[in-house]
Amino acid sequence: MKLEMASLKSSAAGPWLYYGRLIIFFIASFLVVLYLTFAPAINRDFYNVRVLFKPVRCQFVAHQWCGRQAREVYFGNSRGERLHGLYFPGESTAVLVHHGQYGNINDHLALCEFLLRGRNSLFIYDYAGFGLSEGTPTVSGIMDDAGSACDFLTGKLGVDPERVVHFGASLGTGPAAQLAAERPCAGLILFSPYTSLKEEAREVFPFLSIYPDFLLTASDFDTIASVGKIEAPLLIAHGIHDPCISIRHSDRIYAAAREPKTYLRVDTGEHCLTLIESVQSRTLQFIRALR
Repeated sequence: MKLEMASLKSSAAGPWLYYGRLIIFFIASFLVVLYLTFAPAINRDFYNVRVLFKPVRCQFVAHQWCGRQAREVYFGNSRGERLHGLYFPGESTAVLVHHGQYGNINDHLALCEFLLRGRNSLFIYDYAGFGLSEGTPTVSGIMDDAGSACDFLTGKLGVDPERVVHFGASLGTGPAAQLAAERPCAGLILFSPYTSLKEEAREVFPFLSIYPDFLLTASDFDTIASVGKIEAPLLIAHGIHDPCISIRHSDRIYAAAREPKTYLRVDTGEHCLTLIESVQSRTLQFIRALR
């Protein structure tokens, strides 16, 4: 009788055990799918266009800034996309502007118009998907765009590579530093830089810490490694209370950089430093000293 009762209990528990395991399997599968769905390396469109990049298309770009007339130019990247830029001819030193994550040339020229006060040339371009440039922005793509812009400046526009000053702001500091590490240049200027995109992403969005590096992004900018290779003069400017990118990033970048180097730790809670008069003055002095 006892054996019969045990057998009955076992047969009764069988279906529940089966369904319990099935429920656990479906829950685990759902969590894995959810985890992978929100991985930046997989859901690239969401993170690239809605989080990392904030491109703004436009139909018109102003050609006259700070009393100077720009030459409108178009050039291609290695992906066959047509990129747009403005070139302001001047003396042999040429500032190549790698702008931040938002807007287009109109917005960023308004922010760094002070760079046109000098007699230097200036070349600013839009990444793919920004302004009048074709395509869609990606992490690996903006490095390609930056290299294509530099090639156009030193090739078609005839500027000596050793007279190019790379100016990177925020998102643009990564490609600016990498280009300066890979090619001859006159100098490097970094406004509110980050040590790497992956590190900055985990600080801004702590939930991304659940993802290993290979699920964050296939490409990254290691600014610390880049500045360690650069022999040209370096200027770093960063707000002490920057709400977007912690000044700890610049502290580490500056410590890793070679001489000659200059560090402006600005007592402000602003992320954008280009409108601060003292920073403008020091930056123009830095550029003039490179001649």
